[in-house]
This record gives sequence, structure tokens and C-alpha cells, in this order.
Amino acid sequence: MIKRVHFFSFSFALLFIVAGQAQSQTNPSAEIVMHKVAKKLASVKLLGYKYNFEYSFPARDSRTVVNAQTYFDFQPADQKDGFKFQFVGEDRLSVYNGSERFFADKASKKLSVDSSPSFKSFGDIFLLNSPLSLKYALPTIVKDAAIQKKLSVTTINGREYYVLEFSLRKAAITSIGEIVEVRVDQKSIYRVTVDKRTYLPVEVLQTNDKNDEVVKSTFAQITEKPIVPKPLSWYFSSYKNEYQLDKKEKLTLIETGKTSPNFNLASYGTSGQVSLDQYKGKLVLLEFWITHCGFCIAAVPKLNDISQRYGQKGLQVVAINMYDPAATIDFFKNKNKPEYLIVTNGDSIAKEFGVEGYPAIVLVDKNGKVVYSSSGLFEKELEAAIVANLPE
Repeated sequence: MIKRVHFFSFSFALLFIVAGQAQSQTNPSAEIVMHKVAKKLASVKLLGYKYNFEYSFPARDSRTVVNAQTYFDFQPADQKDGFKFQFVGEDRLSVYNGSERFFADKASKKLSVDSSPSFKSFGDIFLLNSPLSLKYALPTIVKDAAIQKKLSVTTINGREYYVLEFSLRKAAITSIGEIVEVRVDQKSIYRVTVDKRTYLPVEVLQTNDKNDEVVKSTFAQITEKPIVPKPLSWYFSSYKNEYQLDKKEKLTLIETGKTSPNFNLASYGTSGQVSLDQYKGKLVLLEFWITHCGFCIAAVPKLNDISQRYGQKGLQVVAINMYDPAATIDFFKNKNKPEYLIVTNGDSIAKEFGVEGYPAIVLVDKNGKVVYSSSGLFEKELEAAIVANLPE
């Protein structure tokens, strides 16, 4: 009789444990799922998917759509720069073979080559919120208990997927998976949709708590057994019959400590000219920009804030537009409300500064020396440089 009671008690306890485990497996925590996604991306060798990128900002009438067939080789997985990729889009080809990086523009038939790219130079739109950026960002997010994480389940075409949601206060994830500070009063909100069977991401939706700006990256038909590109497709020389090699020297953004080139450019909305020399004795923030650039649009409120807070302390913001016609700049200004000085026809001077991408930021001190430069607007670094170099 005693043995039966013990057996019954043991069976009941075992049943309770098994039921508890099943419950835990069907309702895992957000931290557990995020850890499994990070672990999966850290171990994956090959990855292929159809990429769709959508950027929209309805309040500013801005929308960008990019598509490409993607191939990633993450071997060796434990080496930070141990990867290569190919993005074959409708209008261009982007390839990194582990040593060289090159771009083929299908419209102009131009081929440009970077023979010594650095990891931090991978600011490609194809990489924004990609499996590569998640691979490097998620381990940091998993470890940070201050970042609130939520988990839900959604059904797509009859199949269940996890949805991970987390917010980064005053920060955002870059294309290479770094978490950098952004506008002080903005929270970046991420929703990562994950395949429950493979723990691979299939979509990343990025929004914020201040406006209707949306960035969506979708990885359709994602697979660890993609079609492997032909061996010769990894070398720019294979495309020289179809594309003309652009032999112009690669531009490098002007470095800290260099003397800034002077310029005389037309002041937007007036008949006057603006020169850098006229601001000797002031700290000058130069922004190089174009109108059809989502990141340039996003920079406007940030530069407005910087101009407002430091304008009375000796900072002058000068936004140098490259080549856009007056009507296009008018539309941009009416939509986005920049509150700082704009000058035009800056394409030539931008080359003297080594500008290749937009927006580019250069900070020039009261003596005409460059004290900070960056491809992109990184608010924490920029503000630190501003505070350190304001005229006394």
C-alpha cells in the first residue's frame, strides 16, 4: 500500500514537471527567444533571402523602396569581419568578398571598387536592420536588463511566428550592429519577427515614439542553403566587360586636425554668398546633404535642436546642398522646416572635403581647423565635440 502511494506521488510529481516544461516551451520568455535568435545568428554559416527595404515618412511625403537577392557567407562565424556578401538589386550590385568591396551601377554601367574597406564603412542600405546587424546587436541587448523586452505570437499564411519587441531609449542600431545614441527625446522601437522553427528573423520593423517614420526590412524565403554564387562573381574584374571601371580616386572624409578648405557658395533664398572665412572666431557645423535622402530628412530636427541650443554660444550651422534645383529645395524646406542656414551648389567643395555619402558632418573650430568629421549624424559624439570646442 505504501509503495503504491509513493508511486502515485512520484507519477503525479513527474506529470507536474513535464506539464510545467511543456508550458514553458509553449510560452517562452522574450529573453529566452532573443537569446536563441542571437545564438542562431552567431552559428549560421550561409544565408540567402529576398530582401525588401521600405522607408516611409508620411508626414514628410518621403518613401524609399529597395529590393535585392541576398547571399551571406558568415564563415568563420566567430571572427567579426569573417563574412562576405552579395546583393543583386534591380539597379545595382553590391559585393564584399572579404577583401575588396565593389558596386556596379546598372543604369550608368559604372563599376567602383574599394580595395581596403573597414568594418565601420559598411553603411549600406542593404545591411540596415539585417541579419548581420542583428548578429552583432542582439547579444548586447540580451545582456542589458534595462532594455524591456516583449514577446508575442503572430500568424502569417497559416504559420506561427514569434514577435520580439524592444525599445532603445535615445539610441538605435546601425548597419553594422552598433548601438549609438540618437536624438535625446526619441525612443527607437523594434519589432523583430522570427521563424519559430529556425529562430531566423524574417522581418524587422523600426518605428519611434515621436513621429510616423517607419523602416521595414523583410527577408523573404530565408534559407541556410542558398544558391551559391559562381566563384568569379566575387571579383570585380569579372564585370569589366559589362561595366566601365570608375577610376576616380576614392574619397576619404577630411580628418581631424586638417585645415578646412574655404568656400563661397550661394545662400539659399537670397542673392548673397556665404563663405567659411566669414565665420572665423565661431565654431561651424557643416552638413553636406541632398534632398532625396531619408537620413538627411531625419537629420533636420536634430540639427534644428543643435542650432537652437548652441547658436547663442558661438555655433553656426551651415547645410551645404550638393546639386538639387531650387524648386526641389523649396519643397524640402517647406516639408521638413530646417531652421538653419542653407547654401547651394556645393558638389565641388564636397569633393575637397572628401564627402562620399550623405549626410556628412564636419565641425570646424574658430581657427579653421577640423575638430570632428563623420559620415552620418551621430549625436552623442557630435555634441561632445561641440561642447569641447565652443569659443570661449
